[in-house]
Amino acid sequence: MAALTGLSGMLVPGITSASTIHSAIPHYQHIVEIMMENTSYGTIIGNSNAPHINALANEYGLATDYYGVTHPSEPNYVANIGGSYFGIQDDNQFYCTAALATTDPMCTGTTVDHTIAAQSIADQLTAAGKTWRGYFQSLPPTPSSYVSSGPLANGPYTFKYPSSAVALYASKHNPFVNFVGTQGDVANMVPDTQLATDLAKGHLANFSLVVPDQCHDMHGTGGCTDTTGLIAAGDSYVGATVKQIMDSHTWREGNNAIVITWDEDDFSDSGLLGTGCCGANPGGGHVVTIVITNKGPIHVVDNSPYNHYSLLRSLEDAFRLPHLAHAGDASVTSMTELFHPSRRN
Repeated sequence: MAALTGLSGMLVPGITSASTIHSAIPHYQHIVEIMMENTSYGTIIGNSNAPHINALANEYGLATDYYGVTHPSEPNYVANIGGSYFGIQDDNQFYCTAALATTDPMCTGTTVDHTIAAQSIADQLTAAGKTWRGYFQSLPPTPSSYVSSGPLANGPYTFKYPSSAVALYASKHNPFVNFVGTQGDVANMVPDTQLATDLAKGHLANFSLVVPDQCHDMHGTGGCTDTTGLIAAGDSYVGATVKQIMDSHTWREGNNAIVITWDEDDFSDSGLLGTGCCGANPGGGHVVTIVITNKGPIHVVDNSPYNHYSLLRSLEDAFRLPHLAHAGDASVTSMTELFHPSRRN
């Protein structure tokens, strides 16, 4: 693979790692996270246009007080796997720096480096001899050689694909390109159609992040339907993906889970107190998070305050990894009851 270019000015954040003493969450073999977009808790729960998601919320684990950590999308995706948004407050390209803000139109308004030298959970898993993979719907085709920055960026580095007007894939929803340790691992950034193959062959990674395109994640872009149609399309995508995983042989062996969450709410309460928790308030708004374990269906309603740092902490506990950055904060707790529902029985 061609060497990455245009990655100067890497941010070196001050992070902390907790000890390796973990909560009561059992060891997991596989966890698949499905990340949806820009929809509030109240818009989803009870919505007849989202029957699959509501059925899962009524049969498995539902976190009723879960929040994004900021706005807009990119910093939430980064925080979700890295324990911090590292000062990012926009959706600019991952290679952007403050120095490029005046010369590169994709970096306009950038105030901090978007390439991060800190670890993500993917780096932790690799170091521990475990595996990770990102599945992206409408991922651009694999090029003969990679260009990782600027207007000619291709493959997973593409800013928007197939065009700015119809941006089914957007790099702001691929946090692996933000982290130094993973941005060159294009073999682990694959089309979502690869999930069926990996399940059939028993090759599911320990941690998988599934990202629908913007017509199926409830966000929207050119060519999509209206808000009602976006919710229905996202619901169908979630339902089909969950069924595909649960029908696999892999799902039935060991401890496995599927997490469905949203990056942030619909911005209607952006900047207001009460839109975050766990040390991040204002945050990214109140969103739905559902945890499905293969020991169910066991219906658990957890009213504890959580956010993306809580989820990362829980994943790290499940894989016996230290806590990264804010996932180790005293104000952040693991989602034990959702990842260990048998404790309620």
